Amino acid sequence: MASTTFMGQSLVSKVAVRGKATRQATTCAKKVAPKAAKGKVAPKSAGKAVKGWGGGEASYNLGEWYGADRRLYLPSGLLDAEDIPIYLNGDLAGDYGYDPLGLGSDEEQVEKFRKFELIHARWAMVATIGCLLPEASNAFGDGNQITGAVWWQTGAAMLDGGLLKYYGVTVPLPLILIAVVEVGLMGAVETYRSKNSGPAGEDLDELYPGGQYFDPLGLADDPDAFAELRVKEIKNGRLALVAMLGFAVQAAVTGEGCFANWAGHVADPFGYNLLTVVGNTERVPNL
Repeated sequence: MASTTFMGQSLVSKVAVRGKATRQATTCAKKVAPKAAKGKVAPKSAGKAVKGWGGGEASYNLGEWYGADRRLYLPSGLLDAEDIPIYLNGDLAGDYGYDPLGLGSDEEQVEKFRKFELIHARWAMVATIGCLLPEASNAFGDGNQITGAVWWQTGAAMLDGGLLKYYGVTVPLPLILIAVVEVGLMGAVETYRSKNSGPAGEDLDELYPGGQYFDPLGLADDPDAFAELRVKEIKNGRLALVAMLGFAVQAAVTGEGCFANWAGHVADPFGYNLLTVVGNTERVPNL
């Protein structure tokens, strides 16, 4: 599935082009608005009604997320289109015109940073689940379902000679062997990605390869649905990046896992929060 560029009247007219295997590419007409002649802009569409994944009607108003009239990081009364860097033209999903340090510098650099951001965001989304679920499983059980359930204690538990255990099933692999397997698998994946060639096919889109391996349910078959899903992905990915940073800081400050921190705050919002935790040297585990 190739990435989709939305410019000009592309939000109301698209041409789906089928390439190799299950790849698709949607290219759209370009039109520059007089207000921002130097950048690429796209007027807000009225929304296109299509069939949703559940069979009902679905409407995608892509003009809300793409083009010159998209949502920005500040309301229109506080931020004008002229204040947005020209290289942030609304083509990319999740482009709110925010780059206070000017790191993008140009469209090519922005595309490069987007690749880094999206890859890290996907890892962060997986990591947040990996941090929360094992600890939550132990919290709702007898505490022995999973070895090293708190994410920053897993390695320490294995360094002490322990083996991973999930609900009574012991994984008979020492830490060194698990590390070797992970390095080997990640090396193979990164090699396929860098060469853009592997079991999934060749010459795929680097960020949205699609097909039976990366979109087995065909969620992005409709171009409008695909465009909206890209926005949802990057927004949730950014939230996950911030969450992982928060998990690390919480672990250093409280000495507890992310689920224990969350449970403590939910149980006593006014007694267990940032203000009450920072500086408190007498902390008692919540779970």
